[in-house]
Amino acid sequence: MNQFLIALIAGVGTGSLYAMLGTGLVVAFRGSGVINLGHGAVAGYAAYVFNELRTSGELYLPWFDIIPEWGFLQTLRINNLPTRIHVFDFEMYIEKPPLVPTLLISIGVSVLLGLMMHLLVFRPLRNAPILGKVIGSVGVLLYLDSVIAVNFGGQNRSSSGFWIFKPDMEPVSNFLGLGGTIPRANFSMLAAAVVMGAFVFCLYRYTRFGIATRAADENEKGASLLGYSPQLIAGINWVLSSVLAGLAGIIFLHKTQPSLYATLVVGALGAALFGRLTSIPMTVLGGVIIGMMSGGGVSLANNDWWPNWLEIEGVRTFMPLLVIILVLYFQGDKLPIRGSISVGRQPNAPASNNVVVGTIFAMGFALILSNVFVSKWEAVLTTSILATLFMFSLTVIVGYLGQISLAQFSIAGFAAFMMIRFVGDGTLQRPDDYYVITGINMPTILGFVCAVVAGTLLGLLIGLPALRIRGVQLAVVTMSSVLAIEELLTKSRSLMGEGAASIQPTPSNPSWFGQYIGGFNKETFRTDYWKYSLFLVIITALVGVAVVNLRRGNTGRRFLAIRANERAAAAAGINVKNAKMLGFGISSAIASIAGIMLAYKIPAVQAENFAIFSGLGLLAFVYLGGITTGYGAVVGGLLVAGGMMPEFLGVHFGDVERGMINAVGAVGLILNAIVTGGEGVALLQSDALGKGPLALLRRNPDEDESSEADEDNATEGASV
Repeated sequence: MNQFLIALIAGVGTGSLYAMLGTGLVVAFRGSGVINLGHGAVAGYAAYVFNELRTSGELYLPWFDIIPEWGFLQTLRINNLPTRIHVFDFEMYIEKPPLVPTLLISIGVSVLLGLMMHLLVFRPLRNAPILGKVIGSVGVLLYLDSVIAVNFGGQNRSSSGFWIFKPDMEPVSNFLGLGGTIPRANFSMLAAAVVMGAFVFCLYRYTRFGIATRAADENEKGASLLGYSPQLIAGINWVLSSVLAGLAGIIFLHKTQPSLYATLVVGALGAALFGRLTSIPMTVLGGVIIGMMSGGGVSLANNDWWPNWLEIEGVRTFMPLLVIILVLYFQGDKLPIRGSISVGRQPNAPASNNVVVGTIFAMGFALILSNVFVSKWEAVLTTSILATLFMFSLTVIVGYLGQISLAQFSIAGFAAFMMIRFVGDGTLQRPDDYYVITGINMPTILGFVCAVVAGTLLGLLIGLPALRIRGVQLAVVTMSSVLAIEELLTKSRSLMGEGAASIQPTPSNPSWFGQYIGGFNKETFRTDYWKYSLFLVIITALVGVAVVNLRRGNTGRRFLAIRANERAAAAAGINVKNAKMLGFGISSAIASIAGIMLAYKIPAVQAENFAIFSGLGLLAFVYLGGITTGYGAVVGGLLVAGGMMPEFLGVHFGDVERGMINAVGAVGLILNAIVTGGEGVALLQSDALGKGPLALLRRNPDEDESSEADEDNATEGASV
């Protein structure tokens, strides 16, 4: 019992970070009505800036070169955008640069990030639908994570952070006579969280600015009539939110790596929701409670009676998710919704015509490339096709149904690991493998089907909260589910085998109807086997045709009706709950197929292959391509990192960093949300070409109703 109590109290440290980050989330929400999923990345960037200034004296600005020095661009000698400033000369200091200037510069960068988020992202998205704002916050998360990788390398860093200037920070031994040891810094962080929360609470309660913020939060139109500028208020709150995130990142720097801050936003989301996105004191309390629950859960997991399949890290990541689910499920309908002056329309979801012709053309082109390409380019081609296959699942769940699920790529990973478990026969698949695949020893086809069923069931489980919540709240739940799936399921050695926590070998001889369809060429030891490419093209084509025809039928019309207005859809006789679960089931099945096909391609998989940033990156590129259309997924597959377009650019511009590709994709994601309203490259190109090749795949407006009318009148046709 003493150890459990010590673990509870020790969790105050992490809980204080959740409280501080949660406070910043509430500030941003009250000022603009946006739940910023990139809030943790803001804290991470500030922490990196602080650490870099303390170790090298260099200040890295939060952007990258607009004109990179690649290939022939080097000969143009165009001045690049400055990205680094030398601030401190270490020869002037006996030790490291002083704390106060370093801290002020880091906070200044946080102010800059807050202004950039407001002016460049969320102000232009002011009247965008919920999907556009969520995509904007995902774009911020991806952009900052990518810029961190480009500027700082994303490597692990050892730092005492803020606490190096506190020599009295020795741990407290035998705390309260319980026999355990607790770092003093934990209580200092708790004090910092309380002070931060008290400051924001007093700011909102007793100042004119706070009253104006609360007025705009409750009724933006009314605040405008009273003479307040909602956008000026939002800008100030974005700066304040970013500063709070930066302070939290710097204070917590001695506890963890800055690269992990982006995922810690899940705990902050739990804290903010515990405070119902309005109450600062309850947010601080919620963060501390979540941290203590995580610490206590880890202590319980160390006991002999604890089930082996519940891994310690899984328990740690599950606690914030548990709080989020409970709050949203029981009080989701009572959470505040900001009333903006106007709301933009959803992106068009046009029905496609001549599906067979388009499919034959795409298959033929892919097969020609497969026969022309060899070695590396064959693998690049299959990477784009795999991405397209997965993006079809996002087209269904996000583009058609309007449910913002960020967990689909984790479902793909779960299905891949389950397939390995189903077909495992307890033998070493390859001489250089570290682990054997233990499992049920199913035939390849049966293992494929069972894995798809398992992934679909997991998707339905994740989709249950969608019966009570929607929009950004659902995005929060599914984003939180990603970490829980990874730690509780995918990395579980008892569920997935000994290799799950590190490198999991894939089956060495997957065969369908006697034909080897693995992507790993046994002769050249490369992932370029032609039979795999053919099999992947066929699977992708079949799934693509099914997705496009889904939109053309009554089920697609029901999905669009629910996306447009759930209450109107229900009034038209649509069973909204059943339709939502059907959408989650179809999307999860497609994601599962994509995950299994990826496992067929490579000799081993890791949980990191299906990490949260990989899934968000795929969402970014399919949104950029056009998330409401099948051919938008094709465009997104060509643009994805490791796919055809980046590799083609790499030939002409040299080696392009993956972080740079993702950063460009994040910028394109945000611009697409702002400029086109989510229409995507595919739809814009189709409109520009008029009667061009892509236009042949769309219905003629004279022959059928326009896509906008489809959404407005979908409730009428859905009940037929």
